[in-house]
Amino acid sequence: IVAVFMSIAQAFIDGGFMNALIQKQDRTEIDFSTVFYSSLVLSLVIYAVLYLAAPFIASFYKIPELSNIVKVLGFNIIFNSIALVYRTKLTISLNFKSQAKLSVLSVIISGSLGLYLALNSFGVWALVIQSISLYGFNMLFLILNLKWKPLFKFSYESFKKLFGFGSKVLAAGLIQAIYSNLYSLIIGKVFKTKELGLYSKSSQFTLYPSSMITNMLQRVLFPYLSAYQDDNKKLFDLNKQYYTIIAMIFFPIFISLSVLAKPLVILLLSDTWIEAVPLIRVLSIAFLFYPFINVNMYIFQIKGMTSRYLMIEIATKITGIIILLVTLKYGVFVMCIGLLIQHLIQLHITSYFSDLAMESKKFSQIKVLFPLIVFSLIVSFLVLFVISKIEFPLFQLLAGGFILLFSYAGYYALTMKKTILNFIDLIKN
Repeated sequence: IVAVFMSIAQAFIDGGFMNALIQKQDRTEIDFSTVFYSSLVLSLVIYAVLYLAAPFIASFYKIPELSNIVKVLGFNIIFNSIALVYRTKLTISLNFKSQAKLSVLSVIISGSLGLYLALNSFGVWALVIQSISLYGFNMLFLILNLKWKPLFKFSYESFKKLFGFGSKVLAAGLIQAIYSNLYSLIIGKVFKTKELGLYSKSSQFTLYPSSMITNMLQRVLFPYLSAYQDDNKKLFDLNKQYYTIIAMIFFPIFISLSVLAKPLVILLLSDTWIEAVPLIRVLSIAFLFYPFINVNMYIFQIKGMTSRYLMIEIATKITGIIILLVTLKYGVFVMCIGLLIQHLIQLHITSYFSDLAMESKKFSQIKVLFPLIVFSLIVSFLVLFVISKIEFPLFQLLAGGFILLFSYAGYYALTMKKTILNFIDLIKN
């Protein structure tokens, strides 16, 4: 429940400032300092709003303890706002190694603390304190590692220019945050708790890994591609190369999740969750296209076309809400199919306009996916046929995994060897 409010509040804090700084090639220390003070003040205002709203949130959900949980978890918003510029500086310098080390260290410390508290009967507060310590330690480690101090200067001109870019990104981020939580909100309100549980568990298998991997890739892609914002040919060639690499990573993972959903659920969750299998199969395909949509949308930010970015976000989410309302009366499974349809529509819309932004042939990038889609369909039917002849879930998982692993490895070796070698050279350099 609290995560919904935190994700929306965090969208305000980011406010597009991070991407605005990355996209701006002539950024100065005054720009960094202006963003630091702006995000800090904004976080304090949002925390005050959450603090005052906490009792009403607890009353609405009829969970008294929720009030204190919201007040405490709200500190994460302040921690994130302070860490924003430090993280942005490391991202601009493409120093992801330091970010990874600090993140892992924060996870180890906070995870150990959370585990200790859980084992000592702290209940939900073990999770609350784990979360607070995660963001708190990460902020502290970033400050100590970078040793950067903001100037005692605030530039209205800098704020105006950066917010001009960031405000539209902020609006799009808010729309995305609200829309991504809409399914859980409506399913929880319209259907039984059981349906919400099935959908939530299916999302954990599909949306979470998809968004996590996508965010990691984008943190690398955005600062690197932004350096070529004025060279459409170079930008298109690089983006097409990354499109292919992302496809090579995502297709095996999410096709495997889809076709092996049944043995995975039985082995990891038990037969109790068997009704989640159809949802996981559909959502795996839906969220397979999530990173490509995001890569397309990032092109508008790289090119400084934030108005177009916002308009496309609004148009595609309106389409998504219409599909949601139409499929609502047919149950959760059909709603998941509707989500898949919405992602396919959004993929085509964003591909068309991103190619237009780079002055390339329309749908040039999306054509990269067609051979892999056809190959994946063939392999999927083969795996489903084979595991249907096997009785035990563990053997189904092993046989299906073996076929998928060697099929994709062989396909990549035959058709994408050059792309793989180029990517390896890029990582080395």
